[in-house]
Amino acid sequence: MDIIIVGIGKIGKKLAKVLSEENHNITVVDINEEKVERTVEMYDVKGVSGSGTHCDDLLEADVRTCDLLISVTPMDENNILTCLIARRMGAKNTIARVRNPEYISQVNFMRDELGISMMINPDFQAALELFRMLQFPSVMNVESFANGRIDMAEIKIKDESPLCDTKLSNLSPKLSKNMLICAVCRDDEVYIPNGDFVIRKGDSVYVTGSHKELGRIVKDLSGIRKSNSIKNVMLIGGSRISIYLAKLLISSGKDVVIIEKDKIKCRNILEHCPKATVVLADANNQDVLIEEGIESVDAVATLTGADETNFLVSMFSESLGVEHGITKINNNSLVKILKKIEGYSYINVSEVTCDIITQYVRAKKGVNSSYMKTLYKLVDGKIEAIEFLAEDYVKFLGKPLSSVKIKNNTLIAAVNRKNKIFVPGGNDTIEKGDTVIVVSKDYAMYNLNDILA
Repeated sequence: MDIIIVGIGKIGKKLAKVLSEENHNITVVDINEEKVERTVEMYDVKGVSGSGTHCDDLLEADVRTCDLLISVTPMDENNILTCLIARRMGAKNTIARVRNPEYISQVNFMRDELGISMMINPDFQAALELFRMLQFPSVMNVESFANGRIDMAEIKIKDESPLCDTKLSNLSPKLSKNMLICAVCRDDEVYIPNGDFVIRKGDSVYVTGSHKELGRIVKDLSGIRKSNSIKNVMLIGGSRISIYLAKLLISSGKDVVIIEKDKIKCRNILEHCPKATVVLADANNQDVLIEEGIESVDAVATLTGADETNFLVSMFSESLGVEHGITKINNNSLVKILKKIEGYSYINVSEVTCDIITQYVRAKKGVNSSYMKTLYKLVDGKIEAIEFLAEDYVKFLGKPLSSVKIKNNTLIAAVNRKNKIFVPGGNDTIEKGDTVIVVSKDYAMYNLNDILA
């Protein structure tokens, strides 16, 4: 596909990397000439120094023949206007990054009347992912499929885990019932395991199962006798992500404290989250955190715009005995350190946004845009977990899976059939209307037929 990306910030740069690696023809546009030159040097893309709201600059980027324009500048209004101009000039599809809830509430009008194909709110998407992670404090990350009916959890293996030093084929039927270990990360290597694979201490395993049973699965696999639910959370930073997350947490009965040093932001938080406790203070002051009760909360989420602050507050909260924490980071070099801290995980907003847009691009290039439902890139993009809808285009409908030759490093992790979740065996079949979760390594997949060898 011919794709134009307007705005080379964190998200735009990430999109340029991922989509160029998937062999799309990418042109980046930004008013900062140095950013354009740097991006062109780093990735296999073309560059235009200019604005997405200027027709001449869009013409130079070949907007008239482009399949998709993605506008991810910091300004909502610029992104919307860029998409409107691009559509008028011939772009087939457009995506706008929009953070203002007032614009997001008009998404149907924007799509139907103005022709914007997708409006994506990175802050709200990140808050949803953070909320899922806080539902299961014993896991490092949680991804959701089938409208929340299927989850994939990342679990760190410790000595007390029944998986430690165990061959997967030797797992007891009780332990392995209704779940599948679909990927393993060991040091810098990633594996799609078979029955002969042996789990070791320190491995990160990715497990799929129904949402209803995930708590039991995590408890069984982690070896935790008692799983404490999270009742109160401290959020560091009064960003839009914090506001969205606070609303989700409060609606689920959690107590929320938000620490923010900017008075205007504090007022904004109170306006949107009147049930939250908002403290005007600098989170870099450790005495303030202690005074506000950081030692007694169940979880801390550090969501400021500075990686250094987020990382240091996470380290401090862990030293005080806070069992669970989530850190928002932009620099993935910190991930290895965070993964060594039991009960602490991270989120990268650019990656969350990029996954959603990549899913859209894959779907547009695939058989039908409605067949790919969800896509997640895991372990720095080394593993993909994708949800597909099975329809008549699938070549192996109704055939026992034991008779279907599937590519190496690819497996079917779970199936949702009329809201019944199961891990398929060799005698099971894929039927029309099923939603199917596929996990793969080394392959970019666009529809279910891509799993075939």
